[in-house]
Amino acid sequence: MKPPAPETEESSPRTAPFFSGELAGVGPARKRALAEVGFSSAEDILWWLPSRYEDRRFPTPIGQLKEGQTALVRARVLGGRTRRIYKRGLSLTEAIVSDGSGNLHVVWFNQPWMERSLTVGTEVCLFGKVVLFSTRAGLRLQMDNPSLEKADAGAADLDRVVPIYRKVAGIPGKQFRRIVLKLLDEHPPVESLPLQLRESERLPNIGEAFRMVHFPEEPIVPGGGAGEVARKRLAMEELLAVQCVLGEAKRERALASGVMIPATREAGLLLRRILPFSLTGAQRRAFREIASDLASSKPMYRLLQGDVGSGKTIVAFLAMAWAAQSGFQAAFMAPTEILARQQAERLAERVAADGMEVALLTASVTGRARRQILERLASGGLRLVVGTQSLFQEKVLFNNLGLVIIDEQHRFGVEQRARMVAKGRSPNVLVMTATPIPRSLALTLYGDLDLSVLDEKPPGRIKVVTKVRDDSAIRKIEAFCRTEMDGGGQVFFVFPLVEESEDSDTEAAVQAYERLTQGPFRGYPAALLHGRMNGPAKEKAVAAVRQGKAKLLVSTTVVEVGVDLPEASAMVVMHADRFGLAQLHQLRGRIGRSGQQGYCILMASAGASKAAVERLSVLEKSDDGFEIAEADLRSRGAGDIGGLRQWGGGGFRVANPIRDKALLESARRWAEKISRGEISWKAEEKERFGEWVRSWSGRLGSWGPIG
Repeated sequence: MKPPAPETEESSPRTAPFFSGELAGVGPARKRALAEVGFSSAEDILWWLPSRYEDRRFPTPIGQLKEGQTALVRARVLGGRTRRIYKRGLSLTEAIVSDGSGNLHVVWFNQPWMERSLTVGTEVCLFGKVVLFSTRAGLRLQMDNPSLEKADAGAADLDRVVPIYRKVAGIPGKQFRRIVLKLLDEHPPVESLPLQLRESERLPNIGEAFRMVHFPEEPIVPGGGAGEVARKRLAMEELLAVQCVLGEAKRERALASGVMIPATREAGLLLRRILPFSLTGAQRRAFREIASDLASSKPMYRLLQGDVGSGKTIVAFLAMAWAAQSGFQAAFMAPTEILARQQAERLAERVAADGMEVALLTASVTGRARRQILERLASGGLRLVVGTQSLFQEKVLFNNLGLVIIDEQHRFGVEQRARMVAKGRSPNVLVMTATPIPRSLALTLYGDLDLSVLDEKPPGRIKVVTKVRDDSAIRKIEAFCRTEMDGGGQVFFVFPLVEESEDSDTEAAVQAYERLTQGPFRGYPAALLHGRMNGPAKEKAVAAVRQGKAKLLVSTTVVEVGVDLPEASAMVVMHADRFGLAQLHQLRGRIGRSGQQGYCILMASAGASKAAVERLSVLEKSDDGFEIAEADLRSRGAGDIGGLRQWGGGGFRVANPIRDKALLESARRWAEKISRGEISWKAEEKERFGEWVRSWSGRLGSWGPIG
């Protein structure tokens, strides 16, 4: 569907300023604060779904409380006070409450204002976790930092299932709940899906769906009940819009004229000369599909998908050499400088004998060298270039750009890809990803792309032996790593991001490097690699390992994508339970690449749950990236009803393409009906849906290939 133009210039709830009227608790300052964190409309509030729920309907008598229980207690205050703990710089507010079945000690840390609600004799409702606390007099049950409401004040958060939200713009959870309820009562969202669709799919209207998710009558359990019906309704809202955007993009490209690169005898001979080995059947099939696209008058827009080690890069190199031999320029955009430099070197090796030159353009290429590259690209004297996002900077001009390769496409945003494609006149585009997705799902997710899949690995690739271990095995693992290095192998130790902070990430890697090189691996040449290092430092570390000068590499996940260190034979991933399975599979793909046996040891964190360890065991059993990715995304998407985890960075707030595979395919069918004009809907619904689709054409996140 091409989004219809609005019939009036009046704003709707989807495009209105934050609130069209006054709303309790939302003044000018709070509106500004919300806008600063991305809430630009009233509807954004409704899409900020609860992360969990608390059932505050049934009080538990104090005498029946147990350690570890999360409970609602209704009792009277016997006494309360606040005191300072000077050695720690804290305040401690304490209270004793009783309900006749027993007394309960309650404490709040650094919340001195709670004392105002602790007047002796006041009946209060407390909701929180019961813990066992040790005192000089012995052990006692107490409740730490519970929520509190006066039971006689018409408490809004009692006798019902209470939504709990991630805090946004400093708004307390209780106040946020009031805002949401006020919105639903006074500013309900306007329906956008046609009745025909809602009846066929048995979905409630948008207002009912939001009310069921925000204020359910019963605790919401993923996978069933009214909550699941509401979630499906909201997911359809997102999935249908995305499918309309993807479908329209594909139809528009079908009308465009592209750069035609016909097959020639000379090109065929060139490709045979630069091939270092025989292609697999899957590689030959994919290249035939690419060759057919290049020879067409329509611009190629194809996704090349393959598992770790399936040989995507050589297929891309063949296409680049073909374009260059035919007189066109070809650009290869990589997500990191390390990978760009590596790919430039590998491509140069392939085409050097035929006199083709490959340039590298990254942020670290400056001065005269950079000027020369830019001049030769603009004149057409340079046909092959590999780089990072530097390639789409304003000063980079191409003379005859015929082919754009975008590696690890999920690392680039829509705008970045669009700016790269705009460097030519409808050039052919090949985007590549090593994140395996089941074929039917990939066709639906990437609806504007043609799809080629590499489902074979090159012959001679040995399956990496993978084992899950915990700290009790660390000494044996260190001894094994020393044996590997003594035998000529190289070992990776990989550490996860800590609190998703670059600073914490760096500290973890640096501290581990010091500990390992001063302890169990003293005397072994080592290198450190992490995201905070500058380009030359990263290159120096990679070169040390690649040249055999370093036997041990301590790294963060910067090694995940494409870093080729063929002599690496063993990898130890610390705190592996903090990674997704697909990411661990990517990391594992860095070792055992030169035909020797590789070993990957996944170290579970101390205290990791049984479920987390069992999840890792999938990697012990399988090296099929498609199977692993589906298990990973299914497990990560099966959690809370709010769908707060964003799959693939696409900006979905409810939908999960793995869990919602059937719904997504249904959305695709409905999008096709909309494009053919087979839907009957009210003018207001059509207008609202057009606005919704237009918002998604600009919102498609890092996985979206639009542009």
